[in-house]
Amino acid sequence: MKHSNNTPNKLIHSKSPYLLQHAYNPVDWQSWSSEAWAEAKEKNKLVLVSIGYSACHWCHVMEHESFEDNQTAEMMNLALVNIKVDREERPDVDMVYMDACQLMTGRGGWPLNAICLPDGRPVYAGTYFPKAQWQQIVMELSTQFQSDPAKFEDYASKLFQDLQKLNAALPSQELQFSRKNIYDFFELYAKDIDWQEGGLNRSPKFMLPNQYEYVLDYFLISEDIQAKEFMHLSLLKMFNGGIYDTLRGGFYRYSTDKKWFAPHFEKMLYDNAQLIALYARAYSWSNASVYKDVALESIEFCKRELKSANGAFYAALDADSEGIEGRFYVFTKTELLQVLSPEEFEFAEQLYGITESGNWEHGLNILHTQLAPLQMIEKLNLSSQQYLALLESMKQKLFQLQEKRERPGLDDKIILCWNGLMLKALAVSALHLQSNALLAEAVALESALWNIFYQESTQTLKRIHAKGETYIDAFLEDFGCFIEGQIQLYQSSGNEMYIERAKILTNKALELFYNKDTQQLYFAPNNGEQLIVNKSDNTDDVISSPNSLFAHCLMDLSLHTGNIEYAEIAKGLLSQNMSQLEKYPAWNTNWIRLYMEYAIGQITVALSNHFSEGDIFKFKSGLPSWVHVGKINPKSTLAWLQHNESAEPAIYVCAGNQCFEAVQTLEQAFEIIDEVVSMG
Repeated sequence: MKHSNNTPNKLIHSKSPYLLQHAYNPVDWQSWSSEAWAEAKEKNKLVLVSIGYSACHWCHVMEHESFEDNQTAEMMNLALVNIKVDREERPDVDMVYMDACQLMTGRGGWPLNAICLPDGRPVYAGTYFPKAQWQQIVMELSTQFQSDPAKFEDYASKLFQDLQKLNAALPSQELQFSRKNIYDFFELYAKDIDWQEGGLNRSPKFMLPNQYEYVLDYFLISEDIQAKEFMHLSLLKMFNGGIYDTLRGGFYRYSTDKKWFAPHFEKMLYDNAQLIALYARAYSWSNASVYKDVALESIEFCKRELKSANGAFYAALDADSEGIEGRFYVFTKTELLQVLSPEEFEFAEQLYGITESGNWEHGLNILHTQLAPLQMIEKLNLSSQQYLALLESMKQKLFQLQEKRERPGLDDKIILCWNGLMLKALAVSALHLQSNALLAEAVALESALWNIFYQESTQTLKRIHAKGETYIDAFLEDFGCFIEGQIQLYQSSGNEMYIERAKILTNKALELFYNKDTQQLYFAPNNGEQLIVNKSDNTDDVISSPNSLFAHCLMDLSLHTGNIEYAEIAKGLLSQNMSQLEKYPAWNTNWIRLYMEYAIGQITVALSNHFSEGDIFKFKSGLPSWVHVGKINPKSTLAWLQHNESAEPAIYVCAGNQCFEAVQTLEQAFEIIDEVVSMG
């Protein structure tokens, strides 16, 4: 790579690919450290906290325009102490300054640029700035700070108070669990649905997998046809849009339009992991084979392009290559004509909407499936065998063409949180696609993560592994995602070791993150660096909030271990968020799933050894996600499985605080569960 500056700055010692991207900028970047803040206090300088991540397109644009520019760098070095932060390494820092940006501007995003007093309190924030505007901001703020520091102090104090209010514990509400509320939540959620294109009615469109998990659970207890139609509409529209990579598998980060057509082309592990789990579960629910294809293709993408030699998964692939966003993935008509036969080109032209001028920009075409298989067969007068043969040969040739291109940059950090999501994805897929091979991969991934990130001698969990080193103490989201993955792996494998490991991590997490006085879970550990605000994150966004994730884990482990305190803590967390569920259901869908679990009651199904693994699968595929199914084992560490074996087939169903008399057939067990979960 050619650098605009031959002398590296202090980021050259970093392990983060994002920070290393900036190591040869003429800006005197430093990583987040006590030394950097001490320098700011000593020199009485404003501090720039500039936050991004390696796959961020607009981060690259601002770097090229401003941070690689010698004149701009000279201004920044004179006026500021400049700190670069990889938001994936330090999400705690990112969350604090993103809150500040939202309060100041009403919007957020990356790159996030916050200018702060030497004590860390922000006084100015925004996202991408063109070079001339950025230069003006830097010089004006620096000059004003030197001439009128009291004005800055006054503004920082007021904003700091607003940040504290934003993160104060919400008053707990007495929980009244009502099935009517479950209907009401969905009715309010449905007002924000896009009934033409799926997803929420907005642009740009993010995929938000936890929302569809909620919709599926809601349908399974309500049989609300609206929920079923929305589920299918969204899943079909997403994988038929340009947001899905039809050649290589996997999803891009989000769509810039309402039709899932033109994506930002970065590929993130966290998106793909969650969508794999969603599509696998949707397949076993609906038996729609296309959902299975999407799950398997996306797993193959992750294994081929994100899997590391140590068995865990890297963070992301960049959007850009050859200096152009998406260039690796898109095609000109001429390129297609050069590599495809006339029959294959006609097929691609019709299937993907290829045009001479390009269906996107700069004469480039985004591959998106605009016709269903039967439509293609009819339009081109093909047999089903001809259709499949042409599809396969065309895709292979285009894949090989891509292989000759300059590849997008790889962010080779391994992040525990996102790998926890991938662990869950593989375990869910093993169950719902009934694959022993995928179960073996889930087992191998859990082992790799435990060995890499859990340090038994000190009983600590780490977050990042990169350049051969494991570093940064885990945050709540790392604990939550890893524990959730382990619980799911138990449900898919029946191996109780994963419950034991989940219990070890849960107890450690409560020690590090839970405040009994406020009944809050904080994002950062109480034995780590204290930022200006102690952040508690409750909003379910692209990933479910750490608090709702951990609350679900507590509920599951309360059942599996008999520890009632876990369930009480989860209930306390839910009670603090009830007002948000009622106001903003779309951004609290994982919390609503927890509410539904309380309202309906946890359900366990213990089957005698007369029943097969396929019988277990039948229960898991068509029932809400909180139904726990396993084989009777008198020696189990899990109380709900501790029944004595009998000569006759036996199924023990418990729901909430009620256990029913054992029945002998699957049909009888389903009848009991239907009665329990029925919303009628």
